[in-house]
Amino acid sequence: MTQPQPDPPPAGTQPDKLRRRIAEEAARILSQGGDSKRARFRAARRLTRGWVAEGDLPSHDEVRRELGRASGADLPAAGGFGHLTGDRFDQIAGLVRVLATVRQDPLKHPEGDVLEHTLQVFDRVHEERPFDEELLTAALVHEIGKAIDRANHVAAGLEALGELVTPRTKWLVESLEAAHAHGDNTLGLRARHRLEAHPDFLDALLLAESDRKARVRGYDAPSLDDAIAILRALEQDEE
Repeated sequence: MTQPQPDPPPAGTQPDKLRRRIAEEAARILSQGGDSKRARFRAARRLTRGWVAEGDLPSHDEVRRELGRASGADLPAAGGFGHLTGDRFDQIAGLVRVLATVRQDPLKHPEGDVLEHTLQVFDRVHEERPFDEELLTAALVHEIGKAIDRANHVAAGLEALGELVTPRTKWLVESLEAAHAHGDNTLGLRARHRLEAHPDFLDALLLAESDRKARVRGYDAPSLDDAIAILRALEQDEE
């Protein structure tokens, strides 16, 4: 079967210019909800009315840069430690801040964008475990992948975080879906036993319960800067 060939770009449009236009349109789509991967393909179809090879599409980082320009925010590139500046907490803040541009279904999430949801989760966990920096960090970073690949946001988020968080924090983020299923009584028997046998089982349940409740419109959540200050202070207390 013959591979479909892409339509030529509109007259007078150079490849780099078309790539930039696709990135701009993808950023506009992403700002309304969704993930970067789907947004790039949708933007290309809208602008070319044809098929565009993935290699000719703008990268996720190019889309995120356009998203930052449109929102007035200085968004870091995805991909982890090497693309961010400052100390560990500054870099985490850079990854979390982009969530202000990620919208959610207002019927399921009346609280607003993903950053607002994240800060509500952080605050609820802080009320119960104000001393647990790793758990609080998990609360703050558990959604960052939704700005990269909503269809696979847990893996995308952990890849972006790299070595910025501890193995325990990574486990808490990875186990959030299972903890939700445990609370809903939909988790399989073997997975339930594995989760319950883990030393951080109760913390995973707390994170899931906080995530479930963090959907309050007008909630007085802390700012991202306040959350980062709490984490930094906890680390200093441990030194």
